[in-house]
Amino acid sequence: MNSVLSFCFKGDRNYVQGPDIVSKLLDCFSEDKISNIDLKFNGISSTNLNLIEGDSSGNAKVNIRLTLNDEEKVMQLVENGESINCRYEYDENKIIDKTELDINHQQIFLKNKTGFTQCENFVAMNKRLLQTLYQEEKGKWYFTRLEQKRMINNNSLITVKLIKNFNFRLTKSDILLGDEVIGSVYFTMAKGLI
Repeated sequence: MNSVLSFCFKGDRNYVQGPDIVSKLLDCFSEDKISNIDLKFNGISSTNLNLIEGDSSGNAKVNIRLTLNDEEKVMQLVENGESINCRYEYDENKIIDKTELDINHQQIFLKNKTGFTQCENFVAMNKRLLQTLYQEEKGKWYFTRLEQKRMINNNSLITVKLIKNFNFRLTKSDILLGDEVIGSVYFTMAKGLI
């Protein structure tokens, strides 16, 4: 198991974006059959991360439960203090331009493949959906949890549908492939931040 996850900052961010964490984590298990992913983000990361087995760290940035080759695993990602010294361009609008909003049904769907990872797609889509539905709310949306039953192709044309808003402390949106719910994405709003 690759225990060090190294990152570059995305665009003008000074923290590691959640979808990049998901991608690097999945890369660690590229030879394995992965299902029943449950990732809980406990805060933003500004350094590289170590992947550790178990759940003994009290300051983990991500708590992980997933099934690898039919065996449930518990792991954590903790900051290792190693500076991130690279950056790459990222234009979220390249995803959003290939979506369509359905405000009446509180959903957004992908019309064409984007060339981005599936996690980048549904995180950008959910952010746009929430920003549109709650335009009057001032704050910054953070991706805080991912539940995913099974892996799907990055080119899958998904729909993201808002299911519940727990007074902005947590929102839950389902990720659908056709009529099948393949997972859920959760966001939190940090009020007052832009």
